[in-house]
Amino acid sequence: MKLHPSFLLTSAIILFSWQTVQAQENLTDLYYSGNYQKVIDASGTLIASGDTAITTFYLKALSEAQLGQPVEAIGTLQLGLNLHPFEPRLSRMLARQYFDAGDYVQARKGYDELVQSDSTDVSSWLKLAEMASFRQQYQDAQDALNQVLSIDAMNLNSLMMMGDILNRHKNSGAVVYYERAYRHYPENQKAAYALVNWYIQSKNAWKAIPICEQMLVIDTTSIKFSKLLGYAYYKTGEPVSAVRYLEYANQLGDSTAFTFKFKGISHYLRTDFQAAIESLNHAVKKDTLDAEIYFFLGASMATTTEKTHAMSHLNRSLKLMQPDPSIVSRIYSEQGNIKRLETEYEEAYELYSKAWNADITNAISLYFMASILDNSMHQHKEALVDYQRYIDALDQLPEKGESNQGVSIRVIVEDRIITLKEELFFRDE
Repeated sequence: MKLHPSFLLTSAIILFSWQTVQAQENLTDLYYSGNYQKVIDASGTLIASGDTAITTFYLKALSEAQLGQPVEAIGTLQLGLNLHPFEPRLSRMLARQYFDAGDYVQARKGYDELVQSDSTDVSSWLKLAEMASFRQQYQDAQDALNQVLSIDAMNLNSLMMMGDILNRHKNSGAVVYYERAYRHYPENQKAAYALVNWYIQSKNAWKAIPICEQMLVIDTTSIKFSKLLGYAYYKTGEPVSAVRYLEYANQLGDSTAFTFKFKGISHYLRTDFQAAIESLNHAVKKDTLDAEIYFFLGASMATTTEKTHAMSHLNRSLKLMQPDPSIVSRIYSEQGNIKRLETEYEEAYELYSKAWNADITNAISLYFMASILDNSMHQHKEALVDYQRYIDALDQLPEKGESNQGVSIRVIVEDRIITLKEELFFRDE
């Protein structure tokens, strides 16, 4: 029996379509089984034979992307889009491939087209915001994020990104987005961490404490939140609790200079100087450029017999920092204390003099200078001058002169001035 040509053509088309469907099903199975190179080879053969199915191009590009071949994936997607202009799956994937390749100009064009065709496309708006932020086009980034939040007010990525952009510009509005993110997602560590950091940096460390404690209930082995909780306690003036959580971070495996530094300073504030020295010695080995570590290490060692090392560390802190006058003055005062205890009175006097010259609000340094001249060096005439300078300095600083310590020392100095004047008079000096 002779078959009609049209029947043969129809049968061939059906057979080809069936074979194509079977081939595409095989491609899908190969892809999900992780045989990406086989997918690439098979789909390439199908495309060469005339297959124009979207799925063939899509799976080939996906496999190329999985194998780290972005250029090949982009070429496959462009070929597919030539046959199927504006096809959403291919367009979205092409934009993503440009994004992953760092070609933000082409990626932006792709995502712009996607949001123009669908203004509720949250993922595309987020990519546009991310690229704008990277390119420091922060207003464009905020505009894109506002689009996301108008669609989904609880979108975590958008809330966090908006907070980060505002935080980068020291805009206090950042906390609104961080708080909203944490309120909606209280178990999200990224949201909690950002909010805690904001509270600490904005001098509201007490607000950070309950958040850190809650995160440690969720994840008891979190080094990140153990450190932050310890630091928050340090910032709120609770060194005992600070030591507890910073030590816990150490036990969990943390060995950063940050943790040893603030654990050491907290020990210092508790007057546990040996523990402070131990922690700060670890910190200084890990960060040799932190002036604050050297200062507290020197101040802690000043309470021991290691006065030479203490002086060395305090000198090192001076070289490293460009501090405000009050800090310089305090360091010189600490060094003066060391030399005075070692009965090296001339050196002590010079250091207290440096403390006074660095910060003329540090009136106590004048008292120590006068006291050394009076009681240790027995230069009473010169001591009288410094005692009077101390009184004059207090008169210029009524807020300090009225403190209990200031009043107490002032009475002693005034009595001593009278006594010295009488002694010098009778000596005819």
